[in-house]
Amino acid sequence: MDDETMLRRAMDRTTQDLPPLPDLAPVAVRLGRRRRARARLTVAGGVFGTVTAAALGLSLLSGADPGVAMPAAPPAAFPSAYHTPVQVRPTPGQQPPEKLSDAESARHAQFQQQVSALLDELLPASVEDIRPVAGEVSSYRITAGGTTFPVTLSVRPAEGERLQECRNQPPKITCEKADLGGGRTAQVYAMAVNRTDTLGAMVVTRYGRSKVLLSVDPSDTASAPVTGAQLLTVVRDARFTDLLKYADAHPVQKKDAPVEGG
Repeated sequence: MDDETMLRRAMDRTTQDLPPLPDLAPVAVRLGRRRRARARLTVAGGVFGTVTAAALGLSLLSGADPGVAMPAAPPAAFPSAYHTPVQVRPTPGQQPPEKLSDAESARHAQFQQQVSALLDELLPASVEDIRPVAGEVSSYRITAGGTTFPVTLSVRPAEGERLQECRNQPPKITCEKADLGGGRTAQVYAMAVNRTDTLGAMVVTRYGRSKVLLSVDPSDTASAPVTGAQLLTVVRDARFTDLLKYADAHPVQKKDAPVEGG
């Protein structure tokens, strides 16, 4: 799958065909900023800690394959760090998610919790809430100003693949190359989609043997509340790199798996 295909899949799919998301209740939106503040205190106090391989854990769930490393549970002392998953019904014609073992489903869910907690801290304050999508390891939902936006974090095995050069097609697509240090680079995209030309943002990079895509899609009527530069800040964070390190060593997606998301 080349970058152009990933762009189309990540940006062209918006929320217009999705059913209402009852999990994103108004009270959750109102409490979003307070949860974010508590999450920041948790991180600052070192209880949640950096999302390292130790935080992701090598402990095994009961009955799990001993050859699969399992992430640790979120700290029980801080239940506010838990992000309730959103249940989304597949759209007509959409292939249902692959059925996984209980242990693997738990591992994916834990990975999503770690991602959600970190994004909750690193995304701008205008993002009021973030939820993982149940059963879709690379899919999340954020709310800003009462509007829901799809988020994708794909860490897909792609050994031997290289990032293609930036493809600029102004004014619809702009791409800038960014240095991540250590010989790593990223491509930062802004892309206008839909008839209203609402903007989405995306960063594409590599880590180890994996191809990484982090994107926020627009809604039907509003541009994404996060810019490519703000996503780049997430990608540059050392704790995000630790998440990539884990997902590269213990993949949560298959090599040819489609990129989930809005």
